[in-house]
Amino acid sequence: MAAHLVADIGGTNGRFALAGSGESPVVLPVADYGAALDMIRDGLCHLGNPSIGAISVAAAGPVDKTSVTLTNGSLVFRADEIGAAFGGVPVRVFNDVQAAALALPGLVPGDLLCIGPEREPDFGHPVALANVGTGLGVSCLVPGVADSIPALATEGGHASLAAVNAVERQILAAMETRFGHVSAERVLSGKGLANLHHAMTGQDWAPGEIVRSALSGESDAVATLTQFTAFLGTFAGNLALIYGAWGGIFIGGGVPPRFANFLAMSPFRTRFKAKGRFRQRLEQVPTYLVLKDDIALEGLASLRL
Repeated sequence: MAAHLVADIGGTNGRFALAGSGESPVVLPVADYGAALDMIRDGLCHLGNPSIGAISVAAAGPVDKTSVTLTNGSLVFRADEIGAAFGGVPVRVFNDVQAAALALPGLVPGDLLCIGPEREPDFGHPVALANVGTGLGVSCLVPGVADSIPALATEGGHASLAAVNAVERQILAAMETRFGHVSAERVLSGKGLANLHHAMTGQDWAPGEIVRSALSGESDAVATLTQFTAFLGTFAGNLALIYGAWGGIFIGGGVPPRFANFLAMSPFRTRFKAKGRFRQRLEQVPTYLVLKDDIALEGLASLRL
């Protein structure tokens, strides 16, 4: 039986697997490839070159009907080009966070850390996902969508970041001088954490160094990571209001699990709820940190072919 190849292409790494195989995904560095087809061929080669009956690709960038282009990279994944290269098999392309959102209903309690009141997500209402990794991706899973993909492909990470006090206005002013437009991704991503630390301290530290130093108690790093979680809480609360995501807000990606306990004790939840007249409404909305890796692959594998 021909296999279903699923691929999750982020800003740093691409992951390839065969749907339902139970095997660990093959991980390839995106920077090693100048063409999307070369990366897909290598991924398939590492999987043993099985016969392929369908291909689903999720990539970290905007979807334009049947193609998706990496925002933080040069690769372009075109469904018609990929299909032709593999004998005319059906190919579908998605945004990576859109694919990850499809996996949310299948997560079990051990895959999640609840931040705030212990409540189960309610998939009878919309739920939203913010993926904090190389970039910042956003999707919303909408219940009751028939004959279509129930998760939205958005570029919500490039919405303007909001300040809620004088300190944050100073931070964003410094970042505006440096970057011009200050999107949420300029702060709420791996590179964004380094940008934030530079704006607050003038120091050029790598993201991993900031996290390690914060967890060991270094004061500047603690201040940066605390501010990061505050911005993240405000952004997550905005998503709840914009999408009507009363069923829950999920924080995913590779960055936040590195400081899960810090996030749980941070201003994140307080800032999430701080929405004036809608505070009581947001107090009822659960928030979760996704601890499980590679959920975009699971989301792709869950699709009916």
